[in-house]
Amino acid sequence: MKLLVQWVDLRGGYAEQVAFRTAVVDQESGKIVGFVDAERSPATRHISLFDGKYQAEFSSSRSIYECDAFAKDVEAVLNHMIASNDQNLAAEEAAE
Repeated sequence: MKLLVQWVDLRGGYAEQVAFRTAVVDQESGKIVGFVDAERSPATRHISLFDGKYQAEFSSSRSIYECDAFAKDVEAVLNHMIASNDQNLAAEEAAE
């Protein structure tokens, strides 16, 4: 699993109060696994992954980076759990 937050490019500036939702995609499967809801004022980001099982909210000038880090943390934990489960299954099959 490799998660990617697909950010909206707003470098052109804000003409008015802007809110948006952007997808979080598993790059290996191509499936959308979550979203980030963003508000401009105050600068708040809410990230939700895997049907709300993993959620966080950030409200700082660095909230984009915090959302990226949160997604990478969830990715690392889930990849570790999958690898551990695969090792347990292999050990069980070898014991049979």
